[in-house]
Amino acid sequence: MKTWLVRCLLGGLALSTPALAQDDDDPYAYPDEEPARSNDADDDYERRKKQNVDETDDFRRVAEQEGEDGDFKALSGLDDPNMGVAVELIAGALLLDSSRGQFAETKLGLGVRATWEYGRILDNEPLREALWADIRWTYGSISDGTSFITGDTRVHYFTIAPAYELKLGKSDFGFFAQAGGGVAYQATSITVDAVETKVNGLKPVLQGGVGFRGRPKISSTSNLRLAFRLEAMAFRRGYMNDFFLGGSLGTAF
Repeated sequence: MKTWLVRCLLGGLALSTPALAQDDDDPYAYPDEEPARSNDADDDYERRKKQNVDETDDFRRVAEQEGEDGDFKALSGLDDPNMGVAVELIAGALLLDSSRGQFAETKLGLGVRATWEYGRILDNEPLREALWADIRWTYGSISDGTSFITGDTRVHYFTIAPAYELKLGKSDFGFFAQAGGGVAYQATSITVDAVETKVNGLKPVLQGGVGFRGRPKISSTSNLRLAFRLEAMAFRRGYMNDFFLGGSLGTAF
C-alpha cells in the first residue's frame, strides 16, 4: 500500500510543470505601447501649436477688418494715453525791424502758446506726432527818443501756424519746420513836449521758421510730459521783417 502511494506521488510530481514565483510589486512593462503614447503626445502638441497659430491669424484678420467690406481699420490710437496738447511759455530775443536804417532793434520777446497735435486724429501712424499746430501770442516793445520827443511802440503777434516734425527715430525729440499767419496789433504813442498822440492798428502777419522740439516723459506712471523748444522764427509784419530767436518751456499731456 505504501509502495503504491509513493509511486502515485512521484508520478504526480513528474507530470506537473514548474511554477516560477513573480514579484507582484514590480510594474508590468509594455515596451510596444510606450512609443505609441509618445507619438500621441507629439501629435497633441503639434495640434495645439497649429491651433494657436490659427487663432492668432484669425485675431489679426479681425483686427484689420472693418465691417463686411474688409477695409483696413487702424488701431494705432487705441493704446495711446496722450491727448497731444501742450502749453508753453515763450522767451527770447525779438529783433524788430528798425526805422533808423540799422539791422534790427533787439528787445525782449515774451509770449505763450498752445499746441495741438492734430495728426493724432488721422489713421496714419507716421503722422500722429509729426503734424501739429500752434496758437501763439508773442509780445515785444521798443521805446526811444529825446527829452523833447519820445516814441513808444508795443507789438502783439497773434498767429496760428501748422508744422511738420521730423522725429529722431522713435524718440521724443525732433526737428520741425513751421509756417502760418495771423495779425499784429501795434500800439504806438508819440509824446512831443508832454503832448501824447496815440496811433493803434492791425497789420497782417506771416510767420515761418525752424526749430528743435522735445517732449520727454516726466514720470513713467503719468501721462505728463515736459515740453520745450528752441526756435528761429520770422514775422513779416506788413512791409517790416521781425525775427524771434529763443525757446519755450511748458507741459504736455
